[in-house]
Amino acid sequence: MATPGEVLGNSSELKPGRGAYVASDDGVVYASLTGRRHTVPPPSDLPDQRHTVEVISYKMGAVPEPGSVVIARVTKVMAKMASADIMCVGTKAVREKFSGTIRQQDVRATEIDKVDMHQSYRPGDIVKAEVLSLGDARAYYLSTAKNELGVVSAESASGGTMVPISWTEMQCPLTGQIEQRKVAKVGGKIVYVPGEGFTQVFVSKLEFFFLTAESDSPKSTEEQPNFQILLQEIAESFDLSLDYFAKLPSDLRLDLNDAAFDLSNGPVIDECGQELGETLLNLSRAWEKADTSTSYSLASKLPELEGSLTDNARSALGKRLVSAGRRFQAMGQYGQGELQKIAKAMIKTGKLLSEIPISAASDEQLKEEVKVFKFGELQIALTPEKANLGAAIGLIFGILSWGLAQGVQGTPESSMQYANENALLLAKSLRGTLLALCYSSAVLSVFTSIGLVLLGRQLELKDE
Repeated sequence: MATPGEVLGNSSELKPGRGAYVASDDGVVYASLTGRRHTVPPPSDLPDQRHTVEVISYKMGAVPEPGSVVIARVTKVMAKMASADIMCVGTKAVREKFSGTIRQQDVRATEIDKVDMHQSYRPGDIVKAEVLSLGDARAYYLSTAKNELGVVSAESASGGTMVPISWTEMQCPLTGQIEQRKVAKVGGKIVYVPGEGFTQVFVSKLEFFFLTAESDSPKSTEEQPNFQILLQEIAESFDLSLDYFAKLPSDLRLDLNDAAFDLSNGPVIDECGQELGETLLNLSRAWEKADTSTSYSLASKLPELEGSLTDNARSALGKRLVSAGRRFQAMGQYGQGELQKIAKAMIKTGKLLSEIPISAASDEQLKEEVKVFKFGELQIALTPEKANLGAAIGLIFGILSWGLAQGVQGTPESSMQYANENALLLAKSLRGTLLALCYSSAVLSVFTSIGLVLLGRQLELKDE
C-alpha cells in the first residue's frame, strides 16, 4: 500500500513508473497516488538493470504522466499561473482528482514575457494541455505552448458557447462579444460521452458555429418561458452587500450610469406602462446614486408586476433589459463576478421578452424616434419648439456679446492716462482678453443658433 508523497526508494536503484515520480532536488522516488506498490524487473538485455517501481491505483482510472495530453477545466486564474482540474487523460476519464497548474511561461512558445493570464484563460474554460511533470504540492505542471493546445471550449458571460475566430480570440454567437483566449487549433469540440469519457467530435468551424448558435438560441425550445421566474433571477442577482455599488471604481460607476440611462431612456412610461415605467425610472436613479439596497428592493418588484404587463410592455422591457445588461457585461470581471451575473440574467431575460410579438399600432409608436438631451440628472426631450427657442436665446446672447465687445473696443485709451505703468499694462491685457472672449462668444452663439434652427427644421419634417 502506497500513498501520495510516500518514499518508494532512490533513483539510483529504482526507476519511476506509473504512479511514481523522481524529485529533481534529492533523486528520491515518490508515489503520486494511492494504490498497490508493484516492482517490475528489467529485461536482461538492457544496460540499465534498475527495477521499475509502480503504484497501481485500486480505482484503475487513467493517470496523468509526463508527455500525456489531458483535458482540464480551469478553476482559478491568477497573475502568474492558472489552476485546473484534470478531467481526462487522452480519451479516458480520470476517477481521482488530479490538479494541474499552467504557469505563465508555459502558456505559449513565443513572447512569454508578454503573456497575460487573464487574457489567456477564464474560470470554467476547457483546455487541452500537455503534462510536463509533477510540480509542487502534487499538482501537475501543464503546458499549452503548442498550436494544438489551449482553450477548446469556453462559455461567454451571456451563456453562449463561444466560437474561435483567431488564435487569440473567441466570439459569443448570441451577443457578438469578443473575448481574449489562448485558442487551441482543433477540428472540433470536446464532449463527454457516458461510459467513454471525453472525446473530440470533429466538425467544421461553420458547422460548429451553427450548432452552438442553435443550441443556445431561446427559440430552440418550444416551451413558453416563465418570465416571472426569469425576472426573479434578475432580482436575486442584485442581492449584494449594501455598499457594493458605492465601492465600484470610478470607471465602473460611469458604466453603471450608462446602464441607468439605457434602462430609462425615452418615453419609458408610454412604452412600459405607468407602474413599470416608474419602477424603471426609480431603479435607474438608484444606480446613478450607487444605492445597492434600493436597487435590490426595486428589482424585487419586477416579478410582481409581470402578470399585469401587456405583450407590448413586455417587449419594451426586454429591449431595455438587453441594452442595460450589455452595459453591465462591458464592466468585465470585478469582485466575485457579481456584475457578470447581473448581465447574464438581464440579457437572457431581455432577449426572451423582446421576442414577444407586439401589435402593429404599438410597433409604429415604438419606431418613433425621441431625441433626448441628458446632462447629469437633467433630461430634456428635443422638440422643434424647444430647438427654435434655444436658437433665439443663442442669437440674443450673441448680439449682447457683440455689443459688449464693441463697447470695450470703443473705450478711448485717454481714459487710462492717469494710471501708472503697471496698471496700464494690466488694463490693456484684460481689455484684449475680454475682446477675444466676447467676439468668440458672439461667433459661437451664431453658429449654435444656426445649428438649432436646422435641428428644429429636421424635427418638423420628421413629425410631418
